[in-house]
Amino acid sequence: MIYNRLYYLMAAVLCFFTSLFGGLKSADYIEAKQYEINEGGNCQLENGRIAIHDPSIMELSNGEYYIFGTHCTAAKSNDLVNWTSVASGTGDLNRLLVPEGKTLREVLAEPLSWTDAYQVVNNYPENGWQTNIWAADVIYNPKMGKYCYYASCSVWGTPASVIWMAVSDNIEGPYEYKDTIVYSGFNKRTVEKEYIRENSLHYDFTNIKDLLKKGIFKMDDVQNASWFDIDGNYDHTVYPNCIDPALFYDKDGNLWMTYGSFFGGTYIMPMDEKTGMPDYEYMKNHDDYDMYFGKKLFNPNHYNDLSGEGPYIIYDEVSDYYYMFVTYKGLNALGGYNIRQFRSKTPDGLYYDAVGNTALDWADAGIKLFGNYQFSSNEIAYLSGGHCSAMTTSDGKILLSYHTRFNNGTDGYETRIRELVRTQDGWLTALPFEHLGESDMDIGFSTETVSGEYEFIAHGNISNTCEGWADVDNIIAPTQTITLNEDGTISNLRVYESVRNNTKVSYKEVNGTWQLVDGTPYIEMTIDSVEYKGVLDIQKDESKGHKEKIVFSLVGNNNEALWGVKQ
Repeated sequence: MIYNRLYYLMAAVLCFFTSLFGGLKSADYIEAKQYEINEGGNCQLENGRIAIHDPSIMELSNGEYYIFGTHCTAAKSNDLVNWTSVASGTGDLNRLLVPEGKTLREVLAEPLSWTDAYQVVNNYPENGWQTNIWAADVIYNPKMGKYCYYASCSVWGTPASVIWMAVSDNIEGPYEYKDTIVYSGFNKRTVEKEYIRENSLHYDFTNIKDLLKKGIFKMDDVQNASWFDIDGNYDHTVYPNCIDPALFYDKDGNLWMTYGSFFGGTYIMPMDEKTGMPDYEYMKNHDDYDMYFGKKLFNPNHYNDLSGEGPYIIYDEVSDYYYMFVTYKGLNALGGYNIRQFRSKTPDGLYYDAVGNTALDWADAGIKLFGNYQFSSNEIAYLSGGHCSAMTTSDGKILLSYHTRFNNGTDGYETRIRELVRTQDGWLTALPFEHLGESDMDIGFSTETVSGEYEFIAHGNISNTCEGWADVDNIIAPTQTITLNEDGTISNLRVYESVRNNTKVSYKEVNGTWQLVDGTPYIEMTIDSVEYKGVLDIQKDESKGHKEKIVFSLVGNNNEALWGVKQ
């Protein structure tokens, strides 16, 4: 049995146009062929930098930091600045997942059989089959006493995906494959003869078959589930693409997994910490949960160009909020990739932004942490920063790890670490420069110290993208020079009108005011009737000399972030 051909024709057309216009292109399909032939590989770059796509960061008790990412990449560091490659590439010499004497396809035979089946059904040439391993997330599970490696296999541009888990006693592996977690892209269409994998994508070839055998699911519940459209095909407009897993513990010590992408949105499911697998009893007995996929947290829609992937959630003890990050738009350099922030008092939502939208609303929601930009100390403009992870370090810092591209005419990328700080009303906002091991924020700043001339960037709340490199300057946020006057006014301030393909359509001169919150690092601004709250800090800039500068980062009640660097 095969999928409805019209369904896939429509999907193919969708993928063509979205990749053409930088819209829905998946965050995880990055030079897959290069990685497939890379026997072991190396994600190491010059000056201690690394190139890991979809980076997931963690800290060990011994003070070491690790990042894991797409295509079996991993790196480590003692200072979050200088990194050493641990593993990279889907070749058989990559010891992260492949022990000696084995091949990657032997180790991952079960999840790859699902993506291979899709490629057989849809007549992919066998020498062009994709062996994608996307967006790994590693967490230490104390009840299992293991490092647990969660990742996905998928066929790019389709919901033919599966999330799986492997475990190890050693953070650097090799990880032993254990089981699949959740599948997407299956159907319930039957054939006259018994099921044959080479011509069927029936749910009987997923772990749902085992759940039925164990009595966890009932056949009637599966057959009548709303997972399927009228023709019995998977409804990817409602249900998730099973990629981008990210695990976290809530404040009560319960384990959760969030995952998904623009196909049907992002979801969350409770996990059984004893096994590292889904807690089906919880999902079956709680409202708003699907018994197999969990609960939807984020809804892609036409207002956000049907984008939103790479979900990641952390809990912050200080603010007592759960923060969810989702990346919008297309991953390529001109695709407008940008990270959005929501928060909730409970791990499974609802999640809200600063305007009051929920992540499920039919709206272009979420605080935009930053977009395309360039300060004078940046040698080149940063483009399409996204697919992030976050962690709270042992010394209390909240760090954001993500990959970024550059205004250099290519889609080459590097990993960056950036510090997030709390505003006075509990939002997280990103500091303007990458993390270079700065000290903690000062307790407070004086008006005399803070006043002066600043490079200033307003990131807006639109995802800015263009079709060609000739137009790239139009999608980089304007860098202004403003003055914070000692009387609390702001001089030389402009507000730019922004659309998808142009951040500076027009501008108007506006008035602004600023004030410090005495005895704290907090600063407040009002610009064109919009209120912004944020933080002052001292950072090392990104010039060769890494000069120390007073910086600010604020979040507005319009979902916009502001950055400033004192000159």
